[in-house]
Parts: sequence; structure tokens; C-alpha cells
Amino acid sequence: MDFILILGIVLILGALSCKTTGRVGMPVLVGFIFIGILIGNWYKFEDKNTATHLCNFALLLIIFCGGFQTDYSDVKPVLGVSAALSVAGTFLTALVLSLFAYYVLRLEFYQAALLGSVIASTDSASIFSVLRSKQIDLKNKLDTVLEAESSSNGPFAHMLTTVFLALALGSSQNILSLLLPQIIFGLLSGFVFAKLGQLFINRINLDIDGIYGAILCGVAFIIYGAAVQVGGNGFLAVYAGGAILGNVRLVYKGYLTRLFSAISILLQITLFIVLGMLCIPSAIGAVLGDALAFALFLFLIARPVLVWLLMKPFRRPLNEIALVSWAGFRGASSIVFAAMVLTAGLPYSEYVFSVVFLVCMLSITIQGSLILPFAKKLKLIDDD
Repeated sequence: MDFILILGIVLILGALSCKTTGRVGMPVLVGFIFIGILIGNWYKFEDKNTATHLCNFALLLIIFCGGFQTDYSDVKPVLGVSAALSVAGTFLTALVLSLFAYYVLRLEFYQAALLGSVIASTDSASIFSVLRSKQIDLKNKLDTVLEAESSSNGPFAHMLTTVFLALALGSSQNILSLLLPQIIFGLLSGFVFAKLGQLFINRINLDIDGIYGAILCGVAFIIYGAAVQVGGNGFLAVYAGGAILGNVRLVYKGYLTRLFSAISILLQITLFIVLGMLCIPSAIGAVLGDALAFALFLFLIARPVLVWLLMKPFRRPLNEIALVSWAGFRGASSIVFAAMVLTAGLPYSEYVFSVVFLVCMLSITIQGSLILPFAKKLKLIDDD
């Protein structure tokens, strides 16, 4: 069957599946993962390196869009709690989950460290999908807290993943020497090339608004590529660059915001389908017990305890802490990082990918479907 015909059928079926998943409160993009799984059983995706590169490309622009759509004036009142959850929360989550995997699941050291690092971040695509598809507005800017956390913590989980992947593959460097350059050069590249991009976009003076979308994509690619070339983290760079460009004066900014919102959705669809195709059902069955134990520990112990520790200093009430704890959805970004491990060829690569995939599916289906009833029960829906 012609590839373009198949692609059209997949997109239409995925859109129809969104109608069903949206009604039960799950992220609407879940339907595309299931379609990807079905396609993967019919057509085996052998070239995992190509799939991983495609996923990284999609995630790059999704993270850039997340930064570009972040309104600083909206985030400013909750910047402290959002930053604590994003930065400290990601590192602490990776640590706690790695310890659980090492001592309880009895995994090897680097296997446990990679599993904890890969799944340390929440997923912006899933958060946005649930909150916006159900038109949920939460009191006290909790929806802004969740969106800011999930938009910005992916790069930190990616840094941890690359660090432990390098160590597992035999790097002689220590964790600090691998981590610090990624943060410093990533932020520096994001700032410098975002400012240069702003100057170029505002001064080029073109009459065709569509060209500005291509230019902004080019700026995102340059930010990522420049960061990687100097040893920085590309995902951190594009998020920082996107956040800077989203909060400065740009010509055709309204058009660019709408365009990149549409690009982000299309790339999320692509990402979920490809990730579904990488899933191996037989491998999922083999790790079912470990994945369930890991998921229960994450959902019911690790996330709630860490969120309480990080939000309590900001004097947030218990019902808000409970909701933020439950809304820590894992999703596409974690599966993309797991795909990096999958292509590394380590003895436990398939195990890590399968556990992460199953935990993410449990998270976005169970936690995603229950977030609205929980928010109502906790009296945190803002009816105004």
C-alpha cells in the first residue's frame, strides 16, 4: 500500500481516537501511541537509529515551542515553585528512583541509574493535552505550575541520561565534568543565538510572513547545533532560546505563535506514532512485574514525597501539593530518552526501554484519566 495513503489513514484514525481518549480524560495523543503499536506489529521498524534521530528532531522543536509559548508575566508569580519542581525535582526524582531500582529491583548500578534518569521528568505533551482538551483551569495558577515544570524539566532528565549513558559505555570522566559543560554551554548558546535570532528576524524586513516561520525554525536548529558543538545540552539550549524569543518583541509574533503551536501538535503526533512502533509487546510482558512495582513507587511514594518537600517551603496547601503530585505524568520525552538507551546496545537496553514505555503508558492512562475527578474532589477547579 502506498506510504502517503497509509499516512493519511493513520492521521485520520488517530484524530478519531482522540475523541474517545478525550472523553475519558486521557491525553488525546494516547490514541496515536496505540496506532503506532499496531503499525509496529504489522511493519517491523528495524532501523532504531533512524527512529531515535527522528524522535530527537521532533522533541527538539517541541521543547523549543514549549519555551516559545511560555509567557514570563504569567509564570512570574509561580516561578519559584515551578523552578524548584523542574530542576531540584528532576535531579531528586532520578536519585530516588535509581536507588529503588538498585536496592529493590536489584538492577546493576548503571542500569538503575539510567532507568531513574530517563523517567525523571514529567511530560509537557501529556500535561498540555489533558488540561487543554478538558478545558481545565486550576486555582492559584496550578495549571501554570504544571505546564512550566513539564516544559522545562526535560532537558535536565536528558542531561542525566547522556551522562550515565557515557559512563556506562566506558567514559573515564566523572559526573560533574560531564554535567557542568552541558548546563553552562547549553544556557550560553541559548541566550546568545536567541538574541542574534531576534535581531535578524526584526531587521530582515520581508513581506512574506511564511518565511519568518522557516527562519525561526532555522534559529532553533542553530541554537541546538551550536550548543552540541561546544559541549552544551541542545535541549536545554533550545528551551532557553525559545523562552527568550517568546518574551521579546518579534515581528509577526502572533503568526509565529500560532504556527509553532500547530507544528508542535503535528510533531507530537509523529513522535507518539514512532514511539509506539518501537514498542515490542513480548518484551513488555517480560518486565511487567518490575514495571508495575516501579510505577507504584513513582506514583504513590516518590513523586508525592518529593513534591511535598519542594512545595511546602512555598507555603502551598496540602490539596495543591496532592494535585501536583498526581499530575506528574510521564510520557513521550521519557520514552525518547529510553530510545537513546535502546540504540546504545547495552545488555539491558531493551529492559530499560520496555520498563519506561510501560510506566509511561500507565501514567498517561491512569493518572491522566483521573486528574479531573481529583481536581474536583480537591476543590481546585477554577470555575471563573
